[in-house]
This record gives sequence, C-alpha cells and structure tokens, in this order.
Amino acid sequence: MHEQPTQLEADAPELPDPVDVAPAHLAARGARRRRWVLPVVLAPVVLFLLAVIAWAVDTSSGGVARNVSVAGEDVSGLSESALRPRLDALARDFEDTPVELVAGEHRYRTVARDIGLLLDVDRTARAVLDVDGDTFVLVRPLAWMRSFFDERHADVHFRVSGDQVARATVALEGDDRVAPTEPALELVDGVFTAVPGVPGRGIDPEEVAARLPEAASAVPFGETVEVVVEPEPIPPQLPDEAAEEAAARAESLFAEPIQIRTPAGERTLDVDQLRSWVRLETDEGTARLVLDPELVAPALRSAFADIEGAPVDARFTVDGGRPVIIPDQPGLVCCADDAPTRILEALEDGVTSVALDLVEGRAAFTTADAEAYGIVEPVGGNHAWRDGQPTTAGPGFTTYHAPGGARVTNIHRIADLVRGAVIPPGGTFSVNGYVGRRTAEKGFVPAGAIRNGQHVDEIGGGISQFATTLFNAAYFAGLDIPEYQAHSEYFSRYPYGREATMGYPSPDLKITNNTPYGVLIWTSYTDSSLTVTLYSTTYATAEQTGITESMSGACKVVTTTRTRTYPDGRTEQDTFRARYRPGEGQFC
Repeated sequence: MHEQPTQLEADAPELPDPVDVAPAHLAARGARRRRWVLPVVLAPVVLFLLAVIAWAVDTSSGGVARNVSVAGEDVSGLSESALRPRLDALARDFEDTPVELVAGEHRYRTVARDIGLLLDVDRTARAVLDVDGDTFVLVRPLAWMRSFFDERHADVHFRVSGDQVARATVALEGDDRVAPTEPALELVDGVFTAVPGVPGRGIDPEEVAARLPEAASAVPFGETVEVVVEPEPIPPQLPDEAAEEAAARAESLFAEPIQIRTPAGERTLDVDQLRSWVRLETDEGTARLVLDPELVAPALRSAFADIEGAPVDARFTVDGGRPVIIPDQPGLVCCADDAPTRILEALEDGVTSVALDLVEGRAAFTTADAEAYGIVEPVGGNHAWRDGQPTTAGPGFTTYHAPGGARVTNIHRIADLVRGAVIPPGGTFSVNGYVGRRTAEKGFVPAGAIRNGQHVDEIGGGISQFATTLFNAAYFAGLDIPEYQAHSEYFSRYPYGREATMGYPSPDLKITNNTPYGVLIWTSYTDSSLTVTLYSTTYATAEQTGITESMSGACKVVTTTRTRTYPDGRTEQDTFRARYRPGEGQFC
C-alpha cells in the first residue's frame, strides 16, 4: 500500500546544501603551517642523502677506512698496497707468540711458528678493507659517520699448516705419546702367525689444527694461545683381519726353496731363510708382503762370498807390536738392489728359480771403517799367571802350560781361529758364536776335559786355557764380561777365582766392548805359553781390588772384586764368582 506523506513532509521548502565557511584568519594560519611542515619532513632525507653521497665519495678510494685498527695497529687511510707490508710485519711478530697445548696434567709449550699457526694475511686484509662489511647496507653511512668519533677494530684471521701441526704435536708429546703397534707377522715354529695390533694413545693433531685458529682469535693479539685437548686412543692403521690374510698368503707363498742363479754360480735358499726375510709393510691402511732388504742383502752376499773376484774386507795384523791395517779390496757381490723384489715376484709367479745380477761392490768392512775404530795400541797392561802366582810378561795376558800334548794342539788351534777378530764399539764377542762347535774337521783333537764332574777326553779339550787367558785380558782392559763360567775345579795354572771354562753350546765366554773404540783380539803362543793381547785406544783401566771366600756345602765360593777407572775419573766396581768342588766326582 502506498503511503501519502504527511503535510509537514510534503510541504517543507527545499534548502541548499550546507557550506563550511572559515574565518579569514584561520585560513591564513593553515597556509603558513603547510609551508614549514614540508622542509621539516624533507630535512632528514636531505641530510641522509648528503651523508650517503659523502660516504660514497669518502669510501670510493678503495683503501682502509677512517679510524680503523687491526691487532692494535692503526691502519687508517692506508692504501691497499701499503696495508700489505704492515700485515706482513704483524704476521712476523705473531710467529713468536707462545702456544700451549694442555692435555690432562701435561702442558706442552711452543711458539706459533713451530706449531704451524700463522696469521692469515689475505683474509685479514679483506677484513680491514671491508671493516663495515657485516653492517646492513643502508646503515653503513651511519657507521661511517660514527667513525669520526669511535675507533673500529678489524678482526685478525689465522690459519694453520696441517702437516706442521701434526709433526709438532707428535714431537711435543715425546715419550708421553704412545704410538700404536701395527699388526705384524711372526714366525712361530716356522709358521706365519698374525700378531694383532695394539692401539696407542695421544693427542689428535687434527683436533689441534681445528682449534688453533679459534683459540688464537679468542685472546689479545700476541698473548699466549691455549688449546685444551684430551689424549685419546690412536688406532693402528691396519685392521687385524688384513694381517691374518697376509699370514695365510705368506704361508702359501714361501713354502718352497728358491734357486738363485748368477754368472758366478747358483745357490739354493731354503724355506727357513726365505721366511726369515718376510715383513708386513703397512701404508695408509693397506698391507703387503715384502722381503726386508736389510736382511736379504747380507744373506745373498754371504751365500756368494766365495765367488771369484769377491770383495776382501779390511783386516788387522800386528807388526812389531803395533796394529797395522791391511786395506780392503772391492769386487763382485750378489746381488743388485732389486734382488728382494725379483725374488718375491718369482715366488708370486710360482717360479722357484730366479736369475740375479752380480754388481761391483765395496767390502763390508772398509779401510775407512778400520781406521775409524781407533785400534792403535795394546790395552790392559802386562799381566801373566805362572805356577799359581801372578807375574808379568809382554802386553796383554799370558798363561803357561806344559809343552806338547793334545790339549796344546787345541789351544793353538782356537788361538789361530780367533786371532784378528774385532769387537766393534758396543758389540759383543762370543767365543762359541765365532768359532762354533769344535770338530775334527776344524782341526781339533780329543784331549782332557771335565764333563759332569768327571775327567774325560773329548774333542777340543784344553781350550779352557784359551778362555781363561782371553777372560783375563778383557778383565784388565776394563771390558764388560756378561757371560762366563769358572771351572768346577781349581787348577793352579789359572788365576784363583778369576778364570773361565768352555763347552758347546755352553758354557760360553762373551765379552762386550763398552768403549767408543774397536778392540782387536790378537793371539800368540809358544810351546809352553799362550798370550792374548787386546789392541784399541786406552779407555778404562782395571785392577783386582779384593778377593773373598765362602763355603757352599762342600764347595768353596771365591769372589773377586774389580775396580775400573774411566777417563772422566769415575770409578766402578764389579765382582766375579767361581765355585770349586773339592775334587773329581765330588759335588756341593
């Protein structure tokens, strides 16, 4: 339904829209406000733009910014080319910075140079030239403005030489570092057996290398750099399984003798000798079988030592009571340096014969070697023993015996065999090792001896007189005598309590050369005496300074005391014992 308007609504007159009319003074004030608001708003923008322009102009040169230092060194405004020498100088100064590795209770001290910690000049230069590089780009002009008032510090960067860190770490630890034992091969009753590896313990050089730059950055430049690490197990490079596989392969590979063929003849090397040369070589976790050149070379040389034209070693003789060197002679030796490789390759190919080359070689003991031994004079004084009493004779030590008889034949024979033997400095001479078993083939004959308390005849009987004479020559020369045994009965032809007997393989007589010079053993004899003279350079002097007796059951124990005087005036005493039965067939 349509409604009609009310009278009021229908008859109301139409009015115009309202219009805002401001007074004139208010309009003028608004105009003025609009004129100064715009400059206020634009002023910071203008200033920022000006700062950006000034920053851009100031930093466009490419050199070091204003008010910048590095490691306490002011480098402000330097050109890039001028900055490098300054950083090189800082790097040299840093080389002497103390460095300490702290591992448990141990402190290892060194300097940056020696452990391979270096100032990284290139990275440090970039940090100096881009000192605000970490700042948001729009804020950099503000940072530049602050540089007029505040100093900025560029970071110093460091680097390491990994190889040098590794070498230095191992050297610093020294005996504190326990190196791992690699798995190995061992011959047990002629059979190859794998020996497991054993871990070591020490500082990990890689960990040290990783921590050094950070540790250097954490302290003021030039102050002690401290790295705290914990020793840890060092595993062997080679797993035990690899050694077990190598043992099985070696067992198969070295199962047959091999024939060595040369232009001078042939020799067959037995399995035991071949196996004694085998070593397990490890390289970065891999293993391979090798023949040890240090063992192969002398063995081959010895096997072909009798070939025509072989080298002749330098040797000594005595002329007019003075030692004289007979020069060496070079000659042909077996074999070339590639002999171990060629033998192994032949065995790997299943071949049991290999041709090797003879080469020119020098003597094993040269004239120069002999001269270096300093064998120039008799040592040990002039001592002798005759009819149960000490006496004197020529240089060395002399004992006496009745002329003629089988025992004298044996005394002379062993004296001939030993004459000219040389004990190198630090070396040990074994009579049994040098002479071997006394046999008829070597010129020995049956003569009186003592075995199991009974007097019997056996080949080589009587050579104990030689042993006693050599023993006493070494005694008064001040040499060590690590192995000896006195007779079980006392005979007046020997010094009481100061003598030695011989058997094979024992008792043996061993003499150790505890001097820095070689010792020449020189023997001489008459039909009724034997003399052993030792030639060297006088080092220690010795004398018997005491003798005591005690009883052990029915046996008498005699102890002699020797006093040695060394070149520095130091004296030292040692003792020697003999235990004598009352007579043949009687025991303690």
